[in-house]
Amino acid sequence: MYDRQNIMNRAWAIMGNRPFHRVFWRQSLWQAWGEAKEAVRRASMTEADHIREAISMLENKDTWTEADYRQHDELVLALRTAQDHEAKADDYAEKRDLIASAKGRFVSVTFTKQDGTQRTMRVQPATLRRHIKGDAASKAARKAIETRAHRHPHLLAVWDTEAQAPRSVNLATVSRIAADGHIHHFTQ
Repeated sequence: MYDRQNIMNRAWAIMGNRPFHRVFWRQSLWQAWGEAKEAVRRASMTEADHIREAISMLENKDTWTEADYRQHDELVLALRTAQDHEAKADDYAEKRDLIASAKGRFVSVTFTKQDGTQRTMRVQPATLRRHIKGDAASKAARKAIETRAHRHPHLLAVWDTEAQAPRSVNLATVSRIAADGHIHHFTQ
Protein backbone atom coordinates (compact mmCIF):
# COMPACT_ATOMS: atom_id res chain seq x y z
CA MET A 1 0.00 0.00 0.00
CA TYR A 2 2.83 2.39 0.81
CA ASP A 3 5.97 2.75 -1.26
CA ARG A 4 8.55 2.63 1.51
CA GLN A 5 11.41 3.50 -0.82
CA ASN A 6 9.72 6.77 -1.77
CA ILE A 7 8.96 7.48 1.90
CA MET A 8 12.63 7.04 2.84
CA ASN A 9 13.76 9.18 -0.10
CA ARG A 10 11.28 11.87 0.94
CA ALA A 11 12.55 11.71 4.55
CA TRP A 12 16.13 12.22 3.33
CA ALA A 13 14.95 15.13 1.16
CA ILE A 14 13.21 16.71 4.15
CA MET A 15 16.35 16.19 6.22
CA GLY A 16 18.25 18.23 3.62
CA ASN A 17 21.78 19.34 4.47
CA ARG A 18 21.31 19.20 8.23
CA PRO A 19 23.82 16.99 10.01
CA PHE A 20 22.43 13.58 10.89
CA HIS A 21 20.90 13.49 14.30
CA ARG A 22 18.26 11.04 15.39
CA VAL A 23 15.87 13.83 16.48
CA PHE A 24 16.05 15.45 13.03
CA TRP A 25 15.79 12.05 11.37
CA ARG A 26 12.73 11.08 13.46
CA GLN A 27 10.97 14.36 12.57
CA SER A 28 11.78 13.95 8.87
CA LEU A 29 10.58 10.36 8.83
CA TRP A 30 7.44 11.30 10.73
CA GLN A 31 6.65 14.03 8.20
CA ALA A 32 7.33 11.74 5.21
CA TRP A 33 4.99 9.06 6.61
CA GLY A 34 2.35 11.72 7.28
CA GLU A 35 2.53 12.91 3.67
CA ALA A 36 2.26 9.33 2.37
CA LYS A 37 -0.78 8.60 4.55
CA GLU A 38 -2.44 11.85 3.47
CA ALA A 39 -1.85 10.95 -0.21
CA VAL A 40 -3.51 7.55 0.29
CA ARG A 41 -6.43 9.17 2.14
CA ARG A 42 -6.93 11.74 -0.61
CA ALA A 43 -6.76 9.07 -3.33
CA SER A 44 -9.59 7.13 -1.69
CA MET A 45 -11.85 10.18 -1.39
CA THR A 46 -14.77 10.64 -3.75
CA GLU A 47 -15.52 13.89 -5.52
CA ALA A 48 -18.26 14.60 -2.97
CA ASP A 49 -15.77 14.05 -0.13
CA HIS A 50 -13.40 16.64 -1.65
CA ILE A 51 -16.26 19.15 -1.93
CA ARG A 52 -17.38 18.47 1.66
CA GLU A 53 -13.80 19.10 2.80
CA ALA A 54 -13.69 22.41 0.90
CA ILE A 55 -17.03 23.45 2.44
CA SER A 56 -15.76 22.55 5.89
CA MET A 57 -12.59 24.60 5.40
CA LEU A 58 -14.69 27.55 4.24
CA GLU A 59 -17.15 27.25 7.13
CA ASN A 60 -14.27 27.26 9.64
CA LYS A 61 -13.20 30.76 8.59
CA ASP A 62 -13.81 33.49 11.15
CA THR A 63 -15.01 36.12 8.68
CA TRP A 64 -16.52 35.75 5.26
CA THR A 65 -16.25 38.05 2.28
CA GLU A 66 -18.76 38.34 -0.54
CA ALA A 67 -16.57 35.97 -2.58
CA ASP A 68 -16.73 33.40 0.24
CA TYR A 69 -20.54 33.47 0.19
CA ARG A 70 -20.52 32.96 -3.59
CA GLN A 71 -17.98 30.16 -3.30
CA HIS A 72 -20.06 28.46 -0.59
CA ASP A 73 -23.17 28.55 -2.80
CA GLU A 74 -21.18 27.12 -5.72
CA LEU A 75 -19.74 24.35 -3.53
CA VAL A 76 -23.17 23.39 -2.19
CA LEU A 77 -24.49 23.16 -5.75
CA ALA A 78 -21.44 21.13 -6.81
CA LEU A 79 -21.96 18.82 -3.82
CA ARG A 80 -25.55 18.11 -4.87
CA THR A 81 -24.36 17.37 -8.41
CA ALA A 82 -21.61 15.05 -7.13
CA GLN A 83 -24.05 13.22 -4.85
CA ASP A 84 -26.47 12.75 -7.78
CA HIS A 85 -23.55 11.50 -9.87
CA GLU A 86 -22.59 8.96 -7.16
CA ALA A 87 -26.21 7.84 -6.82
CA LYS A 88 -26.40 7.22 -10.56
CA ALA A 89 -23.12 5.30 -10.39
CA ASP A 90 -24.75 3.04 -7.79
CA ASP A 91 -27.66 2.51 -10.20
CA TYR A 92 -25.19 1.55 -12.92
CA ALA A 93 -23.50 -0.93 -10.57
CA GLU A 94 -26.55 -3.21 -10.62
CA LYS A 95 -26.55 -3.31 -14.42
CA ARG A 96 -22.77 -3.86 -14.53
CA ASP A 97 -23.07 -6.74 -12.06
CA LEU A 98 -25.87 -8.38 -14.07
CA ILE A 99 -23.81 -8.26 -17.25
CA ALA A 100 -20.59 -9.36 -15.53
CA SER A 101 -22.31 -12.25 -13.72
CA ALA A 102 -22.76 -14.09 -17.01
CA LYS A 103 -18.96 -14.44 -17.36
CA GLY A 104 -18.44 -16.58 -20.49
CA ARG A 105 -22.13 -16.95 -21.37
CA PHE A 106 -24.06 -14.69 -23.69
CA VAL A 107 -26.07 -11.71 -22.47
CA SER A 108 -28.64 -9.77 -24.44
CA VAL A 109 -28.64 -6.04 -23.70
CA THR A 110 -31.29 -3.68 -25.08
CA PHE A 111 -30.47 0.02 -24.92
CA THR A 112 -31.21 3.29 -26.67
CA LYS A 113 -28.47 4.54 -28.94
CA GLN A 114 -27.39 8.17 -29.08
CA ASP A 115 -29.49 8.76 -32.20
CA GLY A 116 -32.62 7.54 -30.34
CA THR A 117 -32.97 4.09 -31.92
CA GLN A 118 -33.32 0.92 -29.86
CA ARG A 119 -30.58 -1.67 -30.20
CA THR A 120 -30.27 -5.18 -28.84
CA MET A 121 -26.70 -6.41 -28.61
CA ARG A 122 -25.49 -9.88 -27.74
CA VAL A 123 -22.42 -9.58 -25.60
CA GLN A 124 -20.03 -11.98 -23.95
CA PRO A 125 -18.42 -10.25 -20.94
CA ALA A 126 -15.44 -12.56 -20.39
CA THR A 127 -14.34 -12.43 -24.04
CA LEU A 128 -13.43 -8.74 -23.87
CA ARG A 129 -10.54 -9.48 -21.49
CA ARG A 130 -8.84 -11.63 -24.12
CA HIS A 131 -8.88 -8.75 -26.60
CA ILE A 132 -7.46 -5.99 -24.42
CA LYS A 133 -3.90 -5.63 -23.19
CA GLY A 134 -4.63 -5.05 -19.49
CA ASP A 135 -1.34 -4.91 -17.55
CA ALA A 136 0.65 -5.21 -20.78
CA ALA A 137 -0.77 -1.86 -21.95
CA SER A 138 1.40 1.23 -21.80
CA LYS A 139 1.17 3.55 -18.82
CA ALA A 140 -0.56 6.18 -20.99
CA ALA A 141 -3.16 3.65 -22.17
CA ARG A 142 -3.92 2.54 -18.60
CA LYS A 143 -4.26 6.21 -17.56
CA ALA A 144 -6.62 6.83 -20.49
CA ILE A 145 -8.80 3.89 -19.39
CA GLU A 146 -8.95 5.23 -15.81
CA THR A 147 -9.81 8.72 -17.05
CA ARG A 148 -12.57 7.39 -19.32
CA ALA A 149 -14.02 5.29 -16.50
CA HIS A 150 -14.00 8.31 -14.16
CA ARG A 151 -15.47 10.78 -16.65
CA HIS A 152 -18.01 8.39 -18.16
CA PRO A 153 -19.18 5.95 -15.47
CA HIS A 154 -22.31 5.28 -17.51
CA LEU A 155 -20.35 3.60 -20.34
CA LEU A 156 -19.52 -0.10 -20.14
CA ALA A 157 -17.05 -1.72 -22.51
CA VAL A 158 -18.38 -5.04 -23.84
CA TRP A 159 -17.54 -7.57 -26.56
CA ASP A 160 -20.17 -7.55 -29.32
CA THR A 161 -20.42 -11.17 -30.50
CA GLU A 162 -22.07 -10.32 -33.82
CA ALA A 163 -19.58 -7.62 -34.84
CA GLN A 164 -16.65 -9.45 -33.15
CA ALA A 165 -15.45 -6.11 -31.82
CA PRO A 166 -15.42 -4.11 -28.58
CA ARG A 167 -18.32 -1.72 -28.14
CA SER A 168 -19.62 0.62 -25.43
CA VAL A 169 -23.07 0.35 -23.87
CA ASN A 170 -24.62 3.41 -22.24
CA LEU A 171 -25.92 2.00 -18.93
CA ALA A 172 -28.15 5.05 -18.46
CA THR A 173 -30.27 4.00 -21.45
CA VAL A 174 -30.36 0.22 -20.85
CA SER A 175 -33.98 -0.92 -20.74
CA ARG A 176 -33.58 -4.71 -20.71
CA ILE A 177 -30.90 -7.25 -19.79
CA ALA A 178 -31.41 -10.96 -20.45
CA ALA A 179 -28.84 -13.05 -18.56
CA ASP A 180 -28.80 -16.56 -17.09
CA GLY A 181 -32.35 -17.26 -18.27
CA HIS A 182 -33.76 -14.22 -16.47
CA ILE A 183 -35.01 -11.02 -18.06
CA HIS A 184 -34.53 -7.78 -16.13
CA HIS A 185 -36.40 -4.62 -17.18
CA PHE A 186 -35.31 -1.11 -16.23
CA THR A 187 -37.06 2.25 -16.51
CA GLN A 188 -35.23 5.22 -17.90
